[in-house]
Amino acid sequence: MKKILVIDDDPSLARTLELYFLGKGYTVVVANTGRSGLKLWQSEEPDMIIMDVQLPDVEGPEVLARAKEEKLTGDAIMITAFHDTEATLKAIRLGAVDYLYKPIDLDALDLLLEKMQVQRNQQERLAKLCYVISESYKPDQIIGRSSKMLGVLKAIAQVAQSRTNIFIEGETGTGKELIARTIHHASTPEEPFIAINCAAIVGTLLESELFGHEKGAFTGAVQRKIGKLEYAAQGTVFLDEIGELPLEFQAKLLRVLQEREIQRVGGVQTISLQARIIAATNRDLSDMVEKNQFREDLYFRLKVFSIHIPPLRERAEDLTPLTEYFLNRLNQEMHKQVRRIPNEYLQAFQTYDWPGNIRELQNVLHRGLILSSGEVLELDESWLQLKKAPVQEIVSQNAATGKLLSLEEVERDHVSKVLQYTKWNFGEACKILGISRPTLRKKINDYSLVTEL
Repeated sequence: MKKILVIDDDPSLARTLELYFLGKGYTVVVANTGRSGLKLWQSEEPDMIIMDVQLPDVEGPEVLARAKEEKLTGDAIMITAFHDTEATLKAIRLGAVDYLYKPIDLDALDLLLEKMQVQRNQQERLAKLCYVISESYKPDQIIGRSSKMLGVLKAIAQVAQSRTNIFIEGETGTGKELIARTIHHASTPEEPFIAINCAAIVGTLLESELFGHEKGAFTGAVQRKIGKLEYAAQGTVFLDEIGELPLEFQAKLLRVLQEREIQRVGGVQTISLQARIIAATNRDLSDMVEKNQFREDLYFRLKVFSIHIPPLRERAEDLTPLTEYFLNRLNQEMHKQVRRIPNEYLQAFQTYDWPGNIRELQNVLHRGLILSSGEVLELDESWLQLKKAPVQEIVSQNAATGKLLSLEEVERDHVSKVLQYTKWNFGEACKILGISRPTLRKKINDYSLVTEL
């Protein structure tokens, strides 16, 4: 550190600090008010700022907040009295690295400078081992530079201005709703976007929820209700988890899509369906059709134009930009300043197969920011080892037997390990895997997993 900015309205203290730092070979600039201090901070670009919490015009934490907004650099140390605890804590939350109590103890200041220099040296060494994240991403944008994601973007551009039905396929957590919203905003942004999770609505309520009902249509129908298909007007209805629709309701939805008309439950009036329908699923509907679990005619009615979203393991080149995007967004939401990712984490991300896809990546980073106290991302080591384990075991099995495991076998093994690790706590297991409880239960049934507790 070579240049120091002192901001204090006490001339005696400011002069004492100025002489102290000059004696140590620093360049020193002094301001007596918050506003003049902020101007010097902008023009002089000091390495360290020592600032009183109580200033005559603008309080120290407010100066710090404005400096943060303007992305001014420099380590800030606050000078505080014991009764300024609340203001001091606010300054620390805003990024102050430490604080000193009045009257200033120069020996304590010496120790603080030594500690800061050690921390700076550590940060410089760590910086060589870290990847610095970009801040150039916009909210809710589709992140991807891989050829497969460029294909998805091309498909969105082709279909956005059409009113045809769209079918989005992709594993859990790949971002199907984001794709649907992007299509909607590219065509009718001023109209409603109605998202319906077909797996979350009880089958007996689906008809009323989608089509609406008239007063007295059934017990509890005390007034007319407008269905979501009608409410969407000329906007978009997004039917997520369409594979979970009961067979008896599929016939009713097919008729609505064929006739482009809705009839409320208990009503006789027909209402024109004007909304665009986008359906999505993480299940193999063609396989469900063969097993008579999904109507073939409805399947083809929905799949006029289809978009397949690749899983994260097939778009490894998108991992870094996705990590940057989520860290930037989470930094804003959680008031954090994590700007660097250890390269070993990025390497681990690249080797992991991400069964929970983008949602799992987001959850991992969210937990990481909770653990991170500085500008470098910190991940839970137990989580990191757990994620490395499947890859290491595959390698060792291949080396021993020469047998390559199928993706289904790898997923079954990994889900089993996560359940054992969490002692079959569904909530914790879902967080680690980045999937919903219904999806986890389905995987447990599909793979015939049994608790060993």
